[in-house]
Amino acid sequence: MEKNNSYFEAVFDTISEPIFLMEGQTFIDGNSSALSLFDINSKDELLLLHPSRLSPKYQPDGELSLVKANKMIELCYKNGEHTFEWLAKTFNNKIFLLEVNLKKIIIDGKEIIINKLKSFDEKKNLVIEQKENSLKQINERLLINNENNENLFESILLLEEYKRALDASSVVSKTDLYGIITYVNDKFCEVSGYEREELIGQNHNIIRHPDIQKEFFKQLWETIRNKKIFKGIIKNRKKNGQGYYVDSTIIPILDKNNEILEYIAIRNDVTSLFEKDELIYEQFTDELTSLPNRQKLLKDLKTCINPKLAIINIDRFKDINSSYGMEIGDRILKEFAKKLLIFKSINLNIYRISGDIFAFMAFGNFKIDELYKTCSNLNILCDRENFIIDDNSFDISFTIGMADNDEKLLTHAEIALYWAKKINIDIGIFDEEMPIYKELKGNIELTKDIKQALKDDNILMYAQKIIDNKSSDVKYEILMRMKLSDKRILSPFVFLEHAKRARLYPLMTKKIIEKACKYFEDKEMIFSINLMIEDIKNEKTVDFLFTKLIETNLANRVILEIVESEGIEKFEEVGDFIKKAKALGCKVAIDDFGTGYSNFEYIIKLNVDFIKIDGSLIKNIHIDDNVRLTVSTIVNFAKVLGIQTVAEYVHCQEVQDVVESLGIDFSQGYLFHEPEYLL
Repeated sequence: MEKNNSYFEAVFDTISEPIFLMEGQTFIDGNSSALSLFDINSKDELLLLHPSRLSPKYQPDGELSLVKANKMIELCYKNGEHTFEWLAKTFNNKIFLLEVNLKKIIIDGKEIIINKLKSFDEKKNLVIEQKENSLKQINERLLINNENNENLFESILLLEEYKRALDASSVVSKTDLYGIITYVNDKFCEVSGYEREELIGQNHNIIRHPDIQKEFFKQLWETIRNKKIFKGIIKNRKKNGQGYYVDSTIIPILDKNNEILEYIAIRNDVTSLFEKDELIYEQFTDELTSLPNRQKLLKDLKTCINPKLAIINIDRFKDINSSYGMEIGDRILKEFAKKLLIFKSINLNIYRISGDIFAFMAFGNFKIDELYKTCSNLNILCDRENFIIDDNSFDISFTIGMADNDEKLLTHAEIALYWAKKINIDIGIFDEEMPIYKELKGNIELTKDIKQALKDDNILMYAQKIIDNKSSDVKYEILMRMKLSDKRILSPFVFLEHAKRARLYPLMTKKIIEKACKYFEDKEMIFSINLMIEDIKNEKTVDFLFTKLIETNLANRVILEIVESEGIEKFEEVGDFIKKAKALGCKVAIDDFGTGYSNFEYIIKLNVDFIKIDGSLIKNIHIDDNVRLTVSTIVNFAKVLGIQTVAEYVHCQEVQDVVESLGIDFSQGYLFHEPEYLL
């Protein structure tokens, strides 16, 4: 049986007609003629390729090759056989037309498609031969029937019909033996933009485009002067300088002595096909390196079978741009792209995603360990060879993140890259157990929780009492909490920073402002609302706050607590905000003062009413003399300016005793009251 298989494989491989075998929607085999036709080096490169990979993106009717190929395959499976014309593309990007015959057969119980190909050129030759035979027959009829006026008239009519059909469908011209134009039809004038009078008597190179090399025309003239037919796609130039493409057939016209009389060229305008391909090329190509870009990568990830991805990020590339200039940086990127192209193969594509980030995308039977080895070899190559730009030598290093086949390939490769940089390794491979991935998943879940809490009105208002150390009067600080769907209550420590990054924090602030105004509107108590720099910089949040305070007539009973943060003194918005708030009747406090970025100078400028001394100082004030001295300095400074002070985190009587001894005006903490739910 093995001998029989070898025999049939040998026969299959020697058939001159190009043939592919397909299972499902991908190729599983091809004979030598088929591989040669598409410039494929081996059957391994063909395995599991979809027909759209051997085609331009669009077919002549404007339909996507991927979509149309699937339709043709389905028709074959349904009807048993299907024949159609197809625009194909080799691995070297040569585009040509084929006639494709698909036939379904059963082998070992499997449905297999035999894909037989016939080049359009052969088909065109057949048409030309048929036309030439018809013309010969007409000539014979003219010679035989020259005394028969009726037959002569019919022959002339037949010739006219040929000419009319040709003129209506094709761009036609004739030249003499030296390339001087002797005839052009209307369609030639229409496509080229020249008047007939401007063309007759001119050399045919009047429409030659400078993109076409002289060697091409040398080969063309050698072909037709040897009485052979030339066929090929030529780029010409219109009168206005615009390029256009024609699928050309140039035929030597012979006399009865088999000598060349003149040349006739028959062309079909295929510019739309080439313009579409050029547009696609520009859309999917990085301008600097000419590599496929991020958009092309995203497209290929959807269409390629079993993709694997490696993202390559040049280390500290910004330093090169800063030190040597962007022109040198761009030249390094071009040289780096050239080094990457060394590793390009039939199953591995190279991309420039953005800036200093490139990518390898492997697919098909290219294994993940092979991709890892390729990346390691790239590292070895760049370690061995520096980049020489002018008189400068650059030692380039890079970090790589890799991910295997799944629907979030790009995201996972980016996570692997970030992780590799964080732990300082050359190549990181994505793993769901990576701490960074778990953190990312947690952030995603937290974002969902915040959105759901906003939707379900589960941004809760809590409050904690603030006690006057002289009169024992009480006011309240409003605190934000978030309730999850499982009834757990989270403090801002868990969700606040993430809410800011997710741009959900302004919505949460508005919820608390709205609830606080509603709750205290019919009460006589003084209360405070916490605001951050982000709130003050947000005009919509500030407008919402002031509008609510005016509507509820609460401005003279509210203290606006601004949380101290880095750079607070640099924001003009803070000073402007305080002026507007005081104009309404509000009082203003600086929260968490005494650690981090505290600055006595800006306190003087801001004209606040209260300083809330940070709890990290207060909680140990009874056991740490240095802390007591620091707090005493803050209190004395505040008294000189007429600013009242509040001690936070008062958790025991010993702390409260020290607070009172230092003359701090108010106390707040678990000694007096734990935060409680209000609304």
